[in-house]
Amino acid sequence: MERLFRIFLIVSVVFSGIQAQTSSGSSNFVNPEPFRHRAILDPRGRYQLEWEVDFDEKTVIFNVTVQTKGFVGFGLSKKGKMLGADIVIGGIDEDGQAYFSDRHAIGHQLPEIDESQDWNLISSWERENTTFLSFSRAFDTCDPDHDLPITDDLITLIWSYGENDDDLQYHFHNRGAYQVYLLDPDYVPKEFREEDGNGINVQNGTAAGNLNVFSIGDTMTLPLQDTLYWCSFHKVPTTTKQHAVGFSTIIPNPDDRPHIHHLVIYRCYAPPGMDPDEFFGEAAASEGSECYLLSRPNPLPTQYCREGIQTWAVGGRPYFFPEHVGLPLSENGTEYWMMQVHYDNVSLLTNRTVDVRLEAYYTDDLRENDLGVFWVGELSHASASLLIPPSSRDHIMIGHCAEECTRKMFPEEGINIIGAMVHTHISGTGIRALQFRNNEELPWIAADDNYSFNYQQFRMLREERKVLPGDLLSNRCTYDTTDRNGSVITGGYPTRQEMCATLFYYYNRVSGYTDCRSDIREPEYMNLLGIQNASYNDVARQTLVNAPAQYAGMPVQDYANEYIDFTIELREELQWQHIFQRQVSICEDVVPRSWPEGTKGVNRQNVDTSDTEHETALPRGIPRYRRPEQCTRK
Repeated sequence: MERLFRIFLIVSVVFSGIQAQTSSGSSNFVNPEPFRHRAILDPRGRYQLEWEVDFDEKTVIFNVTVQTKGFVGFGLSKKGKMLGADIVIGGIDEDGQAYFSDRHAIGHQLPEIDESQDWNLISSWERENTTFLSFSRAFDTCDPDHDLPITDDLITLIWSYGENDDDLQYHFHNRGAYQVYLLDPDYVPKEFREEDGNGINVQNGTAAGNLNVFSIGDTMTLPLQDTLYWCSFHKVPTTTKQHAVGFSTIIPNPDDRPHIHHLVIYRCYAPPGMDPDEFFGEAAASEGSECYLLSRPNPLPTQYCREGIQTWAVGGRPYFFPEHVGLPLSENGTEYWMMQVHYDNVSLLTNRTVDVRLEAYYTDDLRENDLGVFWVGELSHASASLLIPPSSRDHIMIGHCAEECTRKMFPEEGINIIGAMVHTHISGTGIRALQFRNNEELPWIAADDNYSFNYQQFRMLREERKVLPGDLLSNRCTYDTTDRNGSVITGGYPTRQEMCATLFYYYNRVSGYTDCRSDIREPEYMNLLGIQNASYNDVARQTLVNAPAQYAGMPVQDYANEYIDFTIELREELQWQHIFQRQVSICEDVVPRSWPEGTKGVNRQNVDTSDTEHETALPRGIPRYRRPEQCTRK
């Protein structure tokens, strides 16, 4: 353990070689080792945390530096709850001696000392008004009653400190929580790590050297509707191929955060033979418009911007790519992006204005591989297949990207996934991105069984994952609707309806395919619901029943609440249908096929893009993947 501590104190780090120009002169962008991290936990900057992951020893080392001469508390929790939290309390007493104890919380009172002391104090000191503690803990201590295992799932770090060592009573304002994936790699340069106490990036977006910034802003006075999707157009500030290497979404006013659900960037393509400036220039000069208008077609050219290339959702922090990959922009000359922002105004506030800004960091120092983006999941809003019975706990939904879709989407040598972002709305509690090949379930590509809607961070994988043509990709979401007042929850755009999807970044990019979604269309399933036909309606912004005639025009969610008796038998049958019923995967090429001679990044000559729908189902009767056991104590 002493060896690990010495390693942790080594001040040399890996330099990326990217030069930065700041207001005070030049400096280097430092690209840290991917498993060494730093965060400021206290809004006042009084509690700083560093941690390093050692996968050989299956141990995490934590360093905390706190502006206090009193006790320091630190712990692991599920979603910030005190009950069941795994906590340590330490410090330096009046005699200059260190104290440190492993505890567990039984409520909002002094945590009890564990019989098994599984956190290890490495070193400590107190100088002037600062206390420093360095300590470690194994991923799994084999103490399930009192310690939380450290896994790939989301975990909440809870922290506290007191004004003196003896006063271990409740710590009033000197406490907080910080959500994080402790074991994930992090390639964000240090210059982009200025954070407030909620971990939200507030740096000023300084462009530097050969790393430039493309900043897109949107200011919106919220209309009197609970959900608004707003689209605006923006010209990329280069006409030669560049690589975007990182993204940050900045919300200057913390009070605006509850009103901004997600942000998506779409790459736009002008019709073949048309100048992009002439085609998109007028839209870029406008303030934008609602993305899903009641009239068709939309007066803005939204239908020409369907290749999603970047997504931010609630709680997401800045992220950067590993040095061998970059997201191409302007590879065919002049390029426009469409920014879609989902605004929430559930309380129907009046005169409420919110601000959001995306910063894309890009360079002309092109990297080895081009990144592409694609979604997998249950994304079809014009479907009744995403329907969660009332007051359900652990109800599972599954969406697929069929084997025939991956054969069509990906080249013979396959693709390499480098990162993922899992996404549901507020009822989601867990997501797993599954992969099947030759009737075998491979290890999950991404997983979070402790999912939180309030922290949807884009995650870089520790190991890249190969996906081959013919693989089945499935997205498995778990929901809890016991706090929704006995209401049925269906799929849809609003936050209080649901989605089930995972976004992947991969190389080498195949232009055109960015969405592989599925839904259930089997008559057996529809008959179970008593619905013959349903479709999405733009005016109602809901999926409406079309038949039987007596229910025509009624939202599926209202119909299910009023006319379906969710008996135990029906719930069990619905769960079976949602997991195992055959589904139709839709994999459509979103880039037009007819292109001027010499266009780069589009190679679809040997692919039949007219065939966009393929059936599949979750494999049955095969061994299912299980997470490896971490506890090794005899």
